[in-house]
Amino acid sequence: MRYPRLMALTAIALTATNLRTAITALAPLVPEIQDDLGVGASLFGVLGMIPTAMFAIAAFALPGLKSRFTTSQLLMMAMLITAVGQVLRVLGGPTSLVGGSVLALFAIGITNALLPLAVREYFPNRVGAMSTTYLTTSQVAQSLAPVVAVPLSVWATQMGLTGWRWSLGSWALLGLVAALTWLPLLTTPAPRTGVATPVPAMRIPVWKTPVGIGLGLMFGFTSFATYSLMTFLPQMVTDPALGAALLGWWSLLGIPLNIIGPWVASRMRNPYPVLVISSMVFLIGNAGLCFAPMAAPWLWTTLSGLGPLAFTMALTLINVRARTTAGATALSSFGQGLAYTIACTGPLLTGIIVDITGGFSMVFILFLVATACVLGGGFFATRQVHVEDQARD
Repeated sequence: MRYPRLMALTAIALTATNLRTAITALAPLVPEIQDDLGVGASLFGVLGMIPTAMFAIAAFALPGLKSRFTTSQLLMMAMLITAVGQVLRVLGGPTSLVGGSVLALFAIGITNALLPLAVREYFPNRVGAMSTTYLTTSQVAQSLAPVVAVPLSVWATQMGLTGWRWSLGSWALLGLVAALTWLPLLTTPAPRTGVATPVPAMRIPVWKTPVGIGLGLMFGFTSFATYSLMTFLPQMVTDPALGAALLGWWSLLGIPLNIIGPWVASRMRNPYPVLVISSMVFLIGNAGLCFAPMAAPWLWTTLSGLGPLAFTMALTLINVRARTTAGATALSSFGQGLAYTIACTGPLLTGIIVDITGGFSMVFILFLVATACVLGGGFFATRQVHVEDQARD
């Protein structure tokens, strides 16, 4: 089984590089796109809410799709659709930009939900190590995309092309390559785990439990803030090149969070104090970016990048706060559905505020509210309880 596992490792790693590049490659190109298409910040608020909206829709669509296709088939199709969507969004005007983004990000949403299943199917005895591998791969690609976006655009412009279109569209190649790596696995069965099929997730009324609602709020409002930053961070400073570098650094800081967050959530009896400290660090960094970004841009970005520990904690708490696979599945479905529904409003509200006020100072109110909701939800999500027990009460 070494050869199929090697193929699976390659396919999973290359697929993971597509999870966030479609988002972070866009932000540094916003000024150039605005000049070319004549659009304002509100459009980019819409574009910023598309990822989380599509992730929420994909979560609801996945069970039906999974009943018709295998994991490898779905991942190959998702990567092909991702590539097509990324090409479509650079071929026309604002409508094409939005439409192509919707298509690509819906496919990425399916991919986002499927990769953990692929890890479990092909590496049933190495779930932790393989999860860290693909999350780290995704984080590295996410951090590199904004750094190379502007240089790619400059190079394309020097070649007589429309810079932002070629820079943004070039990421379709990653999706195409990832799709091809799944081809050999279409006829290669995953290792049998011997685990019985879990009880359907929705039999557990997670929406009635404090831990389910708390987890959704904790996850959702962290994503609310981080996706707003992913969309607008380069515009918060006056130098576009600096903005792209800051977004790359901010994304890179997520790598240690992928290690620290799961450890805190799974090993500490009471992880709530750590959540409070990290949330305050996040808020201080975001305050600096909103009120005095050029005073210490690297300091503010570092504090902001090290702050959203709640994201990886929430992903881990999905398993920690459940006794059974069915409980974890139900908690994941409800928690992520609620979370991404909340998160999709962050970039939209940020864009509207920037258009109305002409700056980012008032955006701090959004970060303040989000932090309060993260701490409120986290209080219930980090308690030593299990969703199955609360669902029976």
